[in-house]
Amino acid sequence: MKKTTERKYSLNISRMKEGFHKESFPLEKDFFEYFDYSPVQSDDLRVDLEIQRYSRHIDIQFYILGNATLQCDRCLSPYTTELSYHDRIIYSFDESMRSGEHEVVFLQAANPFLVLLQEFYDFLNLAVPIRKVPDSKIHICPPEVLALLGLDEEGAPVSSKEESSEEVDPRWAALKKLKFDK
Repeated sequence: MKKTTERKYSLNISRMKEGFHKESFPLEKDFFEYFDYSPVQSDDLRVDLEIQRYSRHIDIQFYILGNATLQCDRCLSPYTTELSYHDRIIYSFDESMRSGEHEVVFLQAANPFLVLLQEFYDFLNLAVPIRKVPDSKIHICPPEVLALLGLDEEGAPVSSKEESSEEVDPRWAALKKLKFDK
């Protein structure tokens, strides 16, 4: 199964002629099953490639587009969000080629296929927001979870108007008074 998945998400670079090419790869269930853990679960994502083939290197622009199902960091329920990501990698057959701006990956000329599975997975993970909490009103976390977190129905912190009845050290009170005296 792993070999067929690798072949499905690869380019046959030995048959690719010099010039501009476009490819599109839908990320399907087998893609997400290939990796042990993926924060994204979706059948509505695709990777579009713009490929410029040269004699000694291949320049590939990666575009990830679509809707992804993520797990909310607050209540752990799934929600859908739109992902969009762009990156570039240069694959070179010549080890003397260096680029200060973009990543250069060196390839063996004898290998006819360029497997892009890992690149797709890495770029997909870079497209996922660090904080996975939906902004929209469509997904609302359960009220009991929000109450435990000290948040109101919209996810904003509940202001505590209760003053603590503990005695404050007079030194701190004097410093606090200086802060507001102007």
